[in-house]
Amino acid sequence: MSLWIDIKYVNLLSVQLERFVIKKSNPYLANFRCNLCGDSKKNKRKARGYIYQKLNSLFYKCHKCGSGMSFGNLLKQINPSLFKQYTLERFKESGDIEPKKKLEFSNFTPMFEEKNVLDRAFDKISELPDTNPGVRYLKNRMIPRDKWNNLYFTFETSKLGEVFPEYEESVDGDTPRILIPFFDKKNNLVGVTSRDVYGNNKLRYVTIKIDKDQPLIYNINNIDMSKEIFVTEGPFDSMFLDNSIAVNSSDLKKVEKLVSKSNTTLVFDNQPRNPTLVKIIRNAMFDGWKCVVWPNTVKEKDINEMIMNGVEVKDIIYKHTYSGMRLRLELNKWSKC
Repeated sequence: MSLWIDIKYVNLLSVQLERFVIKKSNPYLANFRCNLCGDSKKNKRKARGYIYQKLNSLFYKCHKCGSGMSFGNLLKQINPSLFKQYTLERFKESGDIEPKKKLEFSNFTPMFEEKNVLDRAFDKISELPDTNPGVRYLKNRMIPRDKWNNLYFTFETSKLGEVFPEYEESVDGDTPRILIPFFDKKNNLVGVTSRDVYGNNKLRYVTIKIDKDQPLIYNINNIDMSKEIFVTEGPFDSMFLDNSIAVNSSDLKKVEKLVSKSNTTLVFDNQPRNPTLVKIIRNAMFDGWKCVVWPNTVKEKDINEMIMNGVEVKDIIYKHTYSGMRLRLELNKWSKC
């Protein structure tokens, strides 16, 4: 099958596809509002239908209704007369003057590695050269390379608005950012936070919440519930610990409905002069959580800074995790407010 024929008929069909835009030429990727389910009826800017390239063919996927099929079958459903021209041209391309039998386009989910919308719109940092600013940022922060495959990069923050139209007005500009995705336990994308790699923007982080009913818990889809789970504030901090998750805030108790207290350790930042944080840790203590209380020898404020300065973080966590009365005693000694 010739890819150029598929692309030719996508262009012919595009006049019927609302908010149609070609996002990539190689590999081919186009985005538009899904004609099959109508996409969002409340927000006309939402466009969750994608035509994408797999080898030498095009396929269709809607991230709202879940429809998945060959481009030929999509064309057949939207414009049957154009589909007839398409099938005839494909037969001529294959060398057959007349088709010997009817060409079938069955509804199916193509056999490919399922990708989320970020895979289709952005580059994974693990696949970028060392000259890329996102790569340089992660190397300078000593983020483990085996974690890069879960991170993305964009030179233009505004592209987030193209992928998530409801946030189009709040993510403008050309700030290079690292994109950190959040999934639920079933691997559904529920949110994205983006980190300015140069630090020149007043908004270091811009967070998009796709599913308003789901908490943003980084890496919850990959942890082993039978092992000890570590909870940190920031996603970057969690990348230095085994079987860890991050809540993207100082309220680590957000995980209480997702994990068991019996095998979970809360690893707060090292900010003994922050009264709000001290109060949060005390509440966690009263609720029966195990918490890490950093010794006075540690001056850095978070795990990433500790790693960069050569601190043996895992060893300290192992030796300074407390609960109950011992946690109260150590917290009183640690707090400076």
